[in-house]
Amino acid sequence: MRASIKLFKIFGIEIRLDYSWFIIFALLIYYFGFSYFPTFLPNLNKGLIAIITVITVLLFFFSILFHEVSHSVVAKKKGIGVSRISLFIFGGMSEIEKEPDQPITELLMSIAGPIASFVISGVFAIIWFFTRNIPAISIPAGYLTFINLFLGIFNLLPGYPLDGGRVLRSIIWKATNNLKKATFIASTVGRIIGFLMIAVGIYFIFTNNFLNGIWLAFIGWFLQSSAYLSYRQLIFDSSIKGFKVKGIMNTNIVTIKRDATVGEIVNNYFMKYKFGIFPVVDNHDNKKLIGFISIHDIKSVPREQWDSTDAMDIAEEVKENEIISSEAEANEALIQMRKYNLNHLVILSDKKLKGMITKSDILQFIQLYSELH
Repeated sequence: MRASIKLFKIFGIEIRLDYSWFIIFALLIYYFGFSYFPTFLPNLNKGLIAIITVITVLLFFFSILFHEVSHSVVAKKKGIGVSRISLFIFGGMSEIEKEPDQPITELLMSIAGPIASFVISGVFAIIWFFTRNIPAISIPAGYLTFINLFLGIFNLLPGYPLDGGRVLRSIIWKATNNLKKATFIASTVGRIIGFLMIAVGIYFIFTNNFLNGIWLAFIGWFLQSSAYLSYRQLIFDSSIKGFKVKGIMNTNIVTIKRDATVGEIVNNYFMKYKFGIFPVVDNHDNKKLIGFISIHDIKSVPREQWDSTDAMDIAEEVKENEIISSEAEANEALIQMRKYNLNHLVILSDKKLKGMITKSDILQFIQLYSELH
């Protein structure tokens, strides 16, 4: 997970604010506060303009959040988990845990966002209509009407991973019964649209429209790179389908006894094996798991206490989300690691350590499998 701030939950979905969001927030505050509203509301004092600016920008991001929540609610109703929604510099993103299993599910999830944008555009249009004689309300309402209408239309462009691209993918998927082919076509269209936006952005830059050109080029770059990465992700997820954790997990694990001192752990484990984390067990024979020790845990102990502090004193207890069944699919392990921002999972039997699996274990397995086949 990139650096972000947890805000709250909606329908059980965590809402987070990426640090890049503050960049676009500041730019919008500057644009509305020093350009747009002073031009269209010249008779208002600076204090009122500042208040209207902040409210308008917050309503703009509420609109984006409403768009993303609509996607996520439909996904959850169709049995697809949504770990979080993140607001960032290019808008919002729903982190859906897995691909839909049917074209109709993809279609319903995709169109929910644009429909939500059109609905909220209509709400602001009604506000604008009834406040036409109150410029301090009608001007912001008119802008929010337009921007939500634009947001809905832009997202219907037929380039994956935009909503319109997902609609296109669902149609091709239904027609060909081939998700990989549908994703390839939709993501290719997405990359073409992205490159066209970059080209138009560059044209704007050289025709004295620098800021709009830069912004359009950045959006185009983000779109085409997202399209490419989304297709690569599908290929990767497809390549591990059918493989179980028990066939990939590492059973030859270096463990630390509960009574080992921090000094022994540093010299005999971290310095020797160069791993970043080690499991702590009751003893090496029964391998009853107590917890884990990482470099961070070692750093929390003053150097003069290394020989008087045992592994048991600093080991972090294993959390429920760090445990997975050996019968689980490998892609389930990846989804779990992504969801909880983990690099490893453990496999237990009667609280005894049977194995561990990491992202690198899965990547190495897929690489070896690909080379041999």
